Amino acid sequence: MSPPRALVEALATAAPRFSPDERKGKLRLLDELAECPITQPDLLLRFHETLCFLQAYPDDRAVLARVDRALAGFQARVEGLGVAARQELHDSGVAGTTLDYPFGFPMTLWLTSRFPADVDIAWRKFEGADRIDEALSFLVAHAEDDALSEGGLGWRKWLAVAKGGRRLTDLQLLLELVEQAQLPEATRDWLFESLELPIQWKLRGASRTRAKLPSPRPFFHRDGMKRAGFSFVREVTRQLPAIRRAPLALAQALIESARAALATRLRELHAFSHPNPDDVLIAEPGRGLRIALIGLLPKFRLPLEGYYAFYVLKNGVPVSYGGGWQLFGSLELGLNIFESFRQGESGFLFSQVLRVYRQMLGMCTVVVDPYQLGRDNPEALRSGAFYFYHRLGFRPRDRAVLRLSERELAKIARNPSYRSPLPVLRRLAAAEMYLTLPGGSREPERRLRASQVSALVTQHIAREFAGDRRAAVSEAVARVSRALGVPRWKTWPEDERRAFERLSPVAALIPDLDRWPVAERRALARIMRAKGGRSEGPYTRLLDSHARLKRSLRALVEGTR
Repeated sequence: MSPPRALVEALATAAPRFSPDERKGKLRLLDELAECPITQPDLLLRFHETLCFLQAYPDDRAVLARVDRALAGFQARVEGLGVAARQELHDSGVAGTTLDYPFGFPMTLWLTSRFPADVDIAWRKFEGADRIDEALSFLVAHAEDDALSEGGLGWRKWLAVAKGGRRLTDLQLLLELVEQAQLPEATRDWLFESLELPIQWKLRGASRTRAKLPSPRPFFHRDGMKRAGFSFVREVTRQLPAIRRAPLALAQALIESARAALATRLRELHAFSHPNPDDVLIAEPGRGLRIALIGLLPKFRLPLEGYYAFYVLKNGVPVSYGGGWQLFGSLELGLNIFESFRQGESGFLFSQVLRVYRQMLGMCTVVVDPYQLGRDNPEALRSGAFYFYHRLGFRPRDRAVLRLSERELAKIARNPSYRSPLPVLRRLAAAEMYLTLPGGSREPERRLRASQVSALVTQHIAREFAGDRRAAVSEAVARVSRALGVPRWKTWPEDERRAFERLSPVAALIPDLDRWPVAERRALARIMRAKGGRSEGPYTRLLDSHARLKRSLRALVEGTR
């Protein structure tokens, strides 16, 4: 038998290749590796990542069956390592390892409810004694303060005493204290996050190894991967068979899977922390893809933009996630393909994500933020993300960046082995890129941004109300309710009332609002109610279709320049 490293490297090389001979080679290598002990942590991780890729991109049932068996037994491989070797796999997300990360309150609460015996605080890594002292002073009864002050018990002993013999971990007790404080949710989340607690999780249940969801009809890549030979824009605009609302059980399973997929990679996402199970939409565009759009609970929605996160499974395996922010027909999208799967069908996968957004929300322009290209993002910079998006048809907005890109592309055309150096890649990542779809504006530089409108609200409150935000909101609600003819808005459902109050400071900026035609005022009232509706999709479409509102806000923004 060949040495383990040679076998693993041969399998990793063969994994993205598909032919009858490659398939036979994969089967042979998988069979040999099934009997082969691997004691080096780096090699075991390399084997794991290759298996994950093959589980998402299998040749056929025989390959998939062997991969599934190999991953099912992977925790035993990890547990067979020595203590020092296992420690080298810390933070890898592999079954049988541990990780620690300062998760926020919603994610920590979810982890402790799902894995109570496996989650606690890694106190040996905690360096915030002053922070926890200050936080506890807000959370305990006033008469308990002296026990925490200098000369008292101190916070470590106080936590032990406060359990009162209950079988609680320190983390469970802290979560209980934070919940019982009945703080506003935003304040609660901020307070907990400010502690920067290293939350340790022993991966004996969920892990990247066991991330696959049931996939009754796997797609096999007998003819290879779809990396070229298709029109990106045509794919984005092609009609989908259907987008359907996920039944509650499926919606909850997808949310759980998304949370675990990010947590095992030391990540969080606002939409996965505050998901709306009633607003999970799923599409299955083919080639084993299942794409879920996950909306936010109404009280956690953004001030003006419509927002959905996305979560992508390939043959049941989590391969990608991100978010889309839409305002007046422009969708700003953040894409992340998990590292294990970046040698797969990345361009096609991206086209299908946009295809779902297009059918759901109808955007005409897609925007990629500079962060996605590499600004303050070393991973994207090193991967040459600019050229990934450029190949798909995205172009820089900034004229200087556009000229630089043209010079770099000319160099590549003359010398195919040329690679743009990192300083050049940083300059290329200095400005956003955009893609115009059919029906989109040919003047993308005039995109209206939510941040611009938000700044106008701040200026208005400072100028007209001397910074008194409560008075400003109260006046805005009164004025807007009169102008829109909705005096009974306080009888609406709670989420709709909240949305109306939150959007009123924006609507109140429009000086001639009360002189709009009745139909346009009624349409704006519907938009404001829809922001608090069961699903944010109708809000986004209604907002995009209100041309008068868009013109008015644009005029206000451009009048400040």
